[in-house]
Amino acid sequence: MNRKALIFIILALLLGVGLGVGGTILAQKTIFKAPSQTTAVATVAKKTGVFLPLGEFTVNLQAGAFLKTTITIEVADAKAEGLLKEKDAVLKDRINSVLMNKSLADVKNIEKLREELLKKLNEVAENKVTDVLFLTLVSQ
Repeated sequence: MNRKALIFIILALLLGVGLGVGGTILAQKTIFKAPSQTTAVATVAKKTGVFLPLGEFTVNLQAGAFLKTTITIEVADAKAEGLLKEKDAVLKDRINSVLMNKSLADVKNIEKLREELLKKLNEVAENKVTDVLFLTLVSQ
């Protein structure tokens, strides 16, 4: 093997190794990068609303069953909380009206019940209620 061929092979190997290492580093920084600390903090610091406890509700369901639940609602902000505290009686009436018209089977579908309560409460709350939380839920 002559000297020129040996130099050419060594340069080709060095170029290949350099491209391989460079490609690996580039892939790690772009494709396989871990979430940055700012992204993780932004995910944890997801803005939530203000929680407004509405209390405990005990109602007779259809067909002789009963339901006892504690409900808290999440509202958009502190301003909405103040507004909804004034409408506390109306909100509780809406909750009682919805719950009394349910059967035991209806209560078991908690997501559908949550959606219906959210819709009825937002009729009074001018779409300021963002979520309905069931802290306790006992039915018989």
